[in-house]
Amino acid sequence: MLQIDSYAAVRRRLASPSRNNAVGHLPVGMEADGPPSFRLASTAMRPNEDKVVILGAPHQLVVWLVALAAIVPVARAQTESPFLSGAWSGNVTSTGATVCIRLNASGLRARLGVSTDDRLTPVVFSSAQTSAATSGNIVSLDVASLLPNTDYYYGVEVAGVMRTEPISRGRFRTFPQGAASFKLAFASCGDFRDPDQRAYDAILAEQPLLFVHTGDFHYSDTNTTIAEDYRRNFDGVLNHPNQGALYRGVPIAYMWDDHDFAGDNANGDVVGTAAARASYREYVPHYPINVAGGTVAQAFTVGRVRIIMTDLRSASNDATLPESTTKTRMGVAQKAWFKQELIGARDAGFPLVVWVCTDPWIDQARVGVDTWGGHATERTEIANFIKNNGIKNLIILSGDMHALAYDDGTHSDYATGGGAPLVVLHAAALTREGNTKGGPYTAGPLQGSPQYGLLEVTDRGGATVQCTFTGKRVGEGAKLVFQFSASAAAIDTNIGPVGSGGTDRALVNLAARGRITSATDVLIAGFVIAGRPPRSILLRGIGPSLGAFGVTDAIPRPEITLFRGSTVIASNSDWGIADLGRLNAAFDRVGAFRLASSTSRDAALLLTLEPGAYTLQASSIGGITGSLLVEVFEVP
Repeated sequence: MLQIDSYAAVRRRLASPSRNNAVGHLPVGMEADGPPSFRLASTAMRPNEDKVVILGAPHQLVVWLVALAAIVPVARAQTESPFLSGAWSGNVTSTGATVCIRLNASGLRARLGVSTDDRLTPVVFSSAQTSAATSGNIVSLDVASLLPNTDYYYGVEVAGVMRTEPISRGRFRTFPQGAASFKLAFASCGDFRDPDQRAYDAILAEQPLLFVHTGDFHYSDTNTTIAEDYRRNFDGVLNHPNQGALYRGVPIAYMWDDHDFAGDNANGDVVGTAAARASYREYVPHYPINVAGGTVAQAFTVGRVRIIMTDLRSASNDATLPESTTKTRMGVAQKAWFKQELIGARDAGFPLVVWVCTDPWIDQARVGVDTWGGHATERTEIANFIKNNGIKNLIILSGDMHALAYDDGTHSDYATGGGAPLVVLHAAALTREGNTKGGPYTAGPLQGSPQYGLLEVTDRGGATVQCTFTGKRVGEGAKLVFQFSASAAAIDTNIGPVGSGGTDRALVNLAARGRITSATDVLIAGFVIAGRPPRSILLRGIGPSLGAFGVTDAIPRPEITLFRGSTVIASNSDWGIADLGRLNAAFDRVGAFRLASSTSRDAALLLTLEPGAYTLQASSIGGITGSLLVEVFEVP
């Protein structure tokens, strides 16, 4: 009598899906009723033992057993997932990237395979790493020698088998080298336990080159000395269907804030600082961390843009301490590193430098507040350094405030006597309820969720790059749009021509479609006219004429109002009362579509404007909700 696993047991093992894999495959001939050549007969069994007598032709038995022996190890490897959480990518450069993933046991040998083909043929492998219990069985897999500005797909090989589980497969695009245009997304303040996760789907659909997460990756508020507690927070994010899909589809550059570091308003004095730092370094696919003092600050380059991310939690003093020259949000070592990064970026001639500053910069000085207003002396020190060292092209990406907002430099200058105005861009919240922090801002804050921001950089190789910030709310489209130019010389109204090849364009055309959802709702478009001479600018707020393009919910009567600061420059709610011939000629010159008719009640203005910063607000007369298109053109 031959004793082997019962046919039913083998079939269950091969056919049952694992947690993270598709249904397994049966050997040819093993249908639901058993192999056609055999009859199964059970015998008496001891507890927990399957015994089977297989009756049939001897040669058929041998064939079946050989097939079974060949298929069972492979099937087990394919169906029993070795992964405890999903993969995510980061540390992307023009020639390499890092993927981190957590395995479910120690001693497993893993490699990353990448290819320009989603079937992973041909494949380039990273060096192998072996999982270890001391690091939570997390493996950090680095791949190098890739082509710049190229899409790559990846998979994870474990124990010599390239895994097919979706949580182990992803993609990234290597960064361009030199002058190149690109789009990055940024946002903060989301939790995997919240019900509305649409922001993550929307960001994935945008297909940015990079997602910059500006903090509050989750709201676990963990503050312990146990690294595993922090690892489980990352597990929750990476195993979430919406969030995990984003992080496998778009590479990340992530800096924590308070809730994902050690709790609300946490600083470097909390008990969890060391464990939080350690888990970040082992689990996050981060850029090189070379800062003394233990913080997780990083810097990297995308095209001709330098990005600096500061850690404003793990070396921070308590904001409730009295103001002094030693009170710090960055810590002494990180602040010295940050200043050196600014000098290095200036000397390298980057046209744009981005500071990922996870907490609001703009706020009045107040002891105890969890913004830079609570570290006002150090904020002035940093602003004076920016001013005194001629750093003119620095902007801030910020989070923590659950709202969309931007400042054109009007309210952000904290240098002694002025001289360090900074463009500040806020985008949040991913899933949390709206709130405001700090301010005032040039536009916003627009509270709410699900919200995120886009920063699009147009770089044609000249001295100046054009930048467009769009703050979006899922389901409503653009709510804030702001356009500005940047060069090593400045971000202001006198930065010279945009582009290259002798062009003197001072403004790249701007268009944004969004939804008006209430009587008080507005769509805001900000722009900076560069150069020195006045410019002819066409402004449009289009509702009724959108019907020709299949838009069925356009608002019937939009109104546009142009501001410079708080001063109203002009307003219009009916383009038909203006000089139609002059407006139509302008439409044709910029390539804009003609409006439906002179009685369509769309809005349009054609103005000659001096260089400077402007804000266009579009609203709905009567508070009727619906879709609206806002456009800004320079008329040559």
